[in-house]
Amino acid sequence: MNLHAWAVGVLLAIPLAVSAQVYPDKPVKIIVPFTPGSGGDTVARVVADELRKSMGSTFIIDNKPGASGQIGTEMAAKSSPDGYTLLQTSSAQNSAGPWLTKKVTYDPIKDFTHIARVITVPFLLVVHPDVPAKSVKEFIDYAGQNPGLAYGHGSATSQVAAATFSALAKIQTVNVPYKSQPPAVTDLIGGQTRFMMGDLSVVGPQIKAGKLRAIAITSRNRSPQFPEVPTLAESGMPEFDLEVWIGIGAPRGLPRDITEKLSSEIMKMGQREDVRQRFQAVGFDLVTNTMPDHAVFMRDQLAAWGKRIKDAGIQPE
Repeated sequence: MNLHAWAVGVLLAIPLAVSAQVYPDKPVKIIVPFTPGSGGDTVARVVADELRKSMGSTFIIDNKPGASGQIGTEMAAKSSPDGYTLLQTSSAQNSAGPWLTKKVTYDPIKDFTHIARVITVPFLLVVHPDVPAKSVKEFIDYAGQNPGLAYGHGSATSQVAAATFSALAKIQTVNVPYKSQPPAVTDLIGGQTRFMMGDLSVVGPQIKAGKLRAIAITSRNRSPQFPEVPTLAESGMPEFDLEVWIGIGAPRGLPRDITEKLSSEIMKMGQREDVRQRFQAVGFDLVTNTMPDHAVFMRDQLAAWGKRIKDAGIQPE
């Protein structure tokens, strides 16, 4: 190689090196495929706020709801993998959704760079106060004596969670769909349904108000907000293996240095007690993971949700 060619090569390489060093040097968009105020939106806004502080750039939330998260997720999959379009990933789009839809427009694993999980969302098994059961065993006995108990669900994950519980408990139940979890909770309080699997953030206030009774929680450990409520594993159902989670991803092909930088910042965020408390206040558990761990977690959860959906007899639409 002559001196001129070497110099040109060096000059061409400089912008790439500088770009990688200063990322991000312009606003970063985080696509949230759900409505403002949803769990995914809440998580993305906290992440955006923390990344803005630590990385010194603007992170913008772009809500693109529709088709149970598929519209925004597909949009992110087709975006340029330059680090300036990120995606709020979740069990809804990347674990359960692909099994619930006949025509999925993206591969939940291969079409994305999965950077990190941020939080897990425990479900609470809650019943109307008139239901004479204060434990999982008592509820299963009650349901066995009253076949056809109705449960409401306002999301794919809450539907699968309740159907999985019913299948594992070998009880006959009937699902009642709602557009979101709040109206499902309203009808449960009103007595139109008898139980549900609800996000802690949604049903928690109603439990504290005495309008609903919590029987068990799906997390691995008891919730600090409801330490008296046992886990499903403690209640004799350790085989319940579904986790509702929310994370951050990007289009497939995100440069490794940018991926590692974002992962590192999210991991640092996960070590901060003030951020942990901020999530716990709305019923979320801050449980960040490394890129290798997240890759394994993603594959495991896709398989787990698929198995539970099939076992529960839920057909894709």
